[in-house]
Amino acid sequence: MSRATLAAALGVVALALMMSFTAPRAATRAFDQQPPSSGDLVELDVVALDRDGRPVTDLQASDFQIKDDGQRVDLKTFEAVTADGLTSDGARSMVLLLDDSGVPMGGTVVVQAIASSILSRMRQGDEVTVVRLNNERDEAFGDTDTARQRIAEYHGGAVPFQVPGTLDRALRVLASVSRSLEAVEHRRKIVVCVGSPAVCNMIEPQPRGYSLLWRPWVAAISAASRANVSVYAAMPIAPGGVLILGGGLADMTGGTGFRNTVKFDSFVDAMWLEASRYYLLGYWPPAKSSARELHSVEVKVNRKNVRVRSRRQRG
Repeated sequence: MSRATLAAALGVVALALMMSFTAPRAATRAFDQQPPSSGDLVELDVVALDRDGRPVTDLQASDFQIKDDGQRVDLKTFEAVTADGLTSDGARSMVLLLDDSGVPMGGTVVVQAIASSILSRMRQGDEVTVVRLNNERDEAFGDTDTARQRIAEYHGGAVPFQVPGTLDRALRVLASVSRSLEAVEHRRKIVVCVGSPAVCNMIEPQPRGYSLLWRPWVAAISAASRANVSVYAAMPIAPGGVLILGGGLADMTGGTGFRNTVKFDSFVDAMWLEASRYYLLGYWPPAKSSARELHSVEVKVNRKNVRVRSRRQRG
């Protein structure tokens, strides 16, 4: 596919979207293992990045500070993980969720190109599957040939975009995919949603508790937090277009998104790198927060010029 063809297709996607809407463990430290009465140990997968966006791999447990529902908690377990994707023990796990409602028919080739680019970076030990949003037969397992076939058979606009129906569907699929990945413990997993901002990075429903999407949102966030799933939103929009990440699925689950045009290779490379170098941090949640539907999480690191990518909500 030429750059001119891909750029033209991206223009179609941008116009339609604006009209429609919107592993192996390198180091391990275990501390006090006695649980309080508040619940199970919470495990966070955290990516630490320098000012150039490269993973920082030499942090220690003492470098991290965690707050759960605003309360400082003590770190109980700590691992610095390196996964190279060369063996099953070092597998990196990704599920490509292809939006076939928020993306119009003219955007089919763009979504296929991004998905194929992500798939091309996998190594022999990696686990990558493809799920089309509205295809009931697609499940979060299958070999590489199955993934390629689903990408080839993907069609934008397969099901009309509707509010709240499409968003409810997306949240339920994310919850289902997360639950299927939960059995693989102590590993960061990435769900790459390729499609419209409305679907791939929907904003937390408001008002809390009353929106028709609140219950599906809680179920999706809870399942993702239990399975260590982070959402990365690959959203092809026009150059200079506004992309809101704060408060969306990507931000809340510890992922990120990209805003752009033909140049999505750097985002794809960074995503694979973040699946390869990260930390697993464990803590007991505060006893007084046990009755909440969703809990806020804040992770900071006390080293200058280092930022972290971690989930901001958990179930």
